[in-house]
Amino acid sequence: MVNTFIYPAVVEKGEDGGIGLYFPDVPGTAVLAPDVQTAIKDAKSMLIDRIIEMEHDNTEIPAPSDLDAIELNDPSDRIIFVEVFLPPYRDAAANKSVTVNCTVPLWLRDAGKDAELNFSQLLQNSVKDALGIK
Repeated sequence: MVNTFIYPAVVEKGEDGGIGLYFPDVPGTAVLAPDVQTAIKDAKSMLIDRIIEMEHDNTEIPAPSDLDAIELNDPSDRIIFVEVFLPPYRDAAANKSVTVNCTVPLWLRDAGKDAELNFSQLLQNSVKDALGIK
């Protein structure tokens, strides 16, 4: 699994003074921002999310284009490179909490609440034990 990706991004000046930034190789990764620093930060976050989504869906992750293949629409447009290192973001995505509906008798729920039990933690621990996960 590839951990580091470096993609070219096109930076455009908006008529309102803002900045547009997009990755020509990765569909759905355009951002608008008031300044270039915010645009890069937002675009990097979007690129990370998009690559993790493609990995999850088993979609082929596109290779970065050669610079000569990128067409700029305006003479003021610029190409920059954005690098992302995915392991910490993959870990965060894998450990994201989700809601699981679990049914227990009313008396058991009430007794657990009275004992100030954390049902979520107990369920997690029980499932980990059943799967042999430490």
